[in-house]
Amino acid sequence: MIKLIRDWIAALIFSIIFALIFRTWFYAPYRVPTGSMVQTIQVGDHVFVNKHAYGFHIPFLEDPLAQKSVQREDVVVFTYPTTIRVDYIKRVIGIPGDTIQIVGETVYINGEPERMDYLYYDPDLLPLPEDIEVVVPKGKLWVMGDNRRDSKDSRYWGFVDIENVLGKAEIIFWSHNPKMPLTKGHRYDRIGIRLH
Repeated sequence: MIKLIRDWIAALIFSIIFALIFRTWFYAPYRVPTGSMVQTIQVGDHVFVNKHAYGFHIPFLEDPLAQKSVQREDVVVFTYPTTIRVDYIKRVIGIPGDTIQIVGETVYINGEPERMDYLYYDPDLLPLPEDIEVVVPKGKLWVMGDNRRDSKDSRYWGFVDIENVLGKAEIIFWSHNPKMPLTKGHRYDRIGIRLH
């Protein structure tokens, strides 16, 4: 009996260590609590974030191995320096060197209107007419939510440091409507949707 308990404890410890390593260096699960990325990501979606999409981070090394650049239109999770540490999920609209111009609700990237198929304009909210023109500096990103009338993003707080990007959101692995009880409201049709 003692051997059985010892085996269970060892298996539990191994599982916890494996889960911590997996979450720290490979994929981290995140639950999305807001609607700033609707229709791409719904409130209550759970996504896996690829933590090595932009390079493999080794403890005690400053620069990641096989470093890759963040690409325009990537959906990324990042921390923004505020008084409280908060993780955001948004779409990259501008990378270093890009000129971003917003006229009304239309976003131009280097003079070209952005791709429209991921955008959502909530008909219950008033348009947010903008008149913005910026050039994205080196080491920075311009990010925006797909739900343009209901997203706090670079239009409000400016650029994001590339070094604050935690990873690339890649796939929805679970979804539950937060307005429903835990026994109901599971959205099985959203499981496995790849984010791009």
